[in-house]
Amino acid sequence: MRVCNTLEAARELDLRRTVVTLGVFDGVHVGHRMVIDQARNLAHSRLGDLVVVTFARHPRALIAKKAPELLTNLPHRLRLFEDLGVDVALVLPFDDALRSMEAASFAAKVFGEVLRAEVVVLGYNNRFGSGGRGDFDLLRDVGDRVGFQAIHSSEVRLGNVPISSTAIRERIKGGQLDEASLMLGRPVSVYGLVIPGDRIGRTLGFPTANLNLQHELRPPRGVYGAEILLEGARFYGLVNIGVRPTISTLTPVSGVPHGGEDSGDRVEVHLLGYHGDLYGKWMEVCFLSRIRDEMAFPSLAELQAQIARDQESFGLWLAGSRRSTEK
Repeated sequence: MRVCNTLEAARELDLRRTVVTLGVFDGVHVGHRMVIDQARNLAHSRLGDLVVVTFARHPRALIAKKAPELLTNLPHRLRLFEDLGVDVALVLPFDDALRSMEAASFAAKVFGEVLRAEVVVLGYNNRFGSGGRGDFDLLRDVGDRVGFQAIHSSEVRLGNVPISSTAIRERIKGGQLDEASLMLGRPVSVYGLVIPGDRIGRTLGFPTANLNLQHELRPPRGVYGAEILLEGARFYGLVNIGVRPTISTLTPVSGVPHGGEDSGDRVEVHLLGYHGDLYGKWMEVCFLSRIRDEMAFPSLAELQAQIARDQESFGLWLAGSRRSTEK
């Protein structure tokens, strides 16, 4: 997948029979996937290119002066786009100039002039342009004038609940990861860069990777079993989310960076069966099961024993899950 960060760079691309869709796509959830799948199928039927137009930051960071907690940071979104078969991601800086651009001008310039779109697929309830005044009717009118077809995607629901990034955030915050996963169409996950920690885990026999999530929303504090995607390979592991009460109390650690997150909670991952240097690598952590709450232990030895029990519990869960899948 090619990534462009300016209209000028996108203008230079040798695009064929372009099909375009637009959105923040935070979470790249089931509703987003339906829009992207629809656009991809149209592109393939035309032997053309699929272009997703998205934004480097959430528009609400400028409009409301505070962005919502992200389900997917930009690197995470781009990785998911690539998995969905997107050919080009155009990542626009959502700045004052873009915010004030009238919807008709935006559609004519970006979709028509720059990307030379033949089809533009607009997601359900998606709006664009200054004041959010760009809707499907406006898009269709612009398309008739400059030469692209506008297609509107339908709403997606889970039962009676519309699927949205907001609904998924609420469920993740509430620990309802199974329901959030159904809305996402994949396990709840976080995507982060491995940064230096205090190296205490390795002294206990359980080395951990400390993740900078770039402000992605994480599940509630606790210990989880997870599948970890790292450089094209899959591993299993334990994940601790929280403040590490045992280590904070029993060890004189101070001033250890954890990625500049707004939350004081750390996300630490112990990969089972992995041996190697992880610093500077990106990993996606897909939460499979919740093992227990985060808790304080009276000694590091008792914490060490509990981690071994956590590992055993997750192994039993995995074995049960595999048997269930094979039936």
